[in-house]
Amino acid sequence: KSFYASVECVERGLDPMTTDLVVADPERTDKTICLAVSPSLKAKGVKNRCRVFEIPKNMQYIIAPPRMQKYIDYAAEIYEVYLKYIAPEDIHVYSIDEVFIDATHYLNKYKMSAEDLARTMILDVLKTTGITATAGIGTNLFLCKVAMDIRAKHIPADENGVRIASLD
Repeated sequence: KSFYASVECVERGLDPMTTDLVVADPERTDKTICLAVSPSLKAKGVKNRCRVFEIPKNMQYIIAPPRMQKYIDYAAEIYEVYLKYIAPEDIHVYSIDEVFIDATHYLNKYKMSAEDLARTMILDVLKTTGITATAGIGTNLFLCKVAMDIRAKHIPADENGVRIASLD
């Protein structure tokens, strides 16, 4: 959730889910766009990709300058976690913070359900990087994407901070 903001929180030793933080260039005017808004600020009504001046003046928050190389480094580290479980030819990078994984051939190998394998990788990403991952599981790429964007990102996390949703 909110990858850039999560990275900035982890780098500061802060909880990405409870810290009020925006990623925006403080050297620019208050009209600059926030590249990311932490989940706790979103819960308070601050929209992702808003402009700094649109954040209510009475809100206390951290403003973190964007560090794209740092986000690339974290994305590479997360990708390395996936490679512990899945061959590169079965991982399709969608964006800096999103991949599609075809786990079909791995479920029997690991003797796990899709949900269990997703949970295992999510918890490994969290342990390795401090970043919370979310999974959408489906019978095709479209259903995976919808499961993640429409369901998994909006359900309460379990006791380990995991969010997984499935569609078929």
